[in-house]
Amino acid sequence: MSDVTAGHSHLIEIDGEGTLTIYRIFPDRADKQIYTSVQLPRKQFQGDKEGFERFARVLGENILMDSPQARDAFGV
Repeated sequence: MSDVTAGHSHLIEIDGEGTLTIYRIFPDRADKQIYTSVQLPRKQFQGDKEGFERFARVLGENILMDSPQARDAFGV
């Protein structure tokens, strides 16, 4: 398996069951490593705007914190 510190891209997939999965894709493209998987919120955006905003914020934070380049850019 590729070294996480070597850098990677993220692939985000949403299946028909409402599961969002984020994979790490390494530069050699030979590995696709699961990073995390979560169920999408079941409520509609109009019914829970704050819940949607929280979900989107956490999703974005997870992707940024898993990126060595983003952590370096933000000094984290």
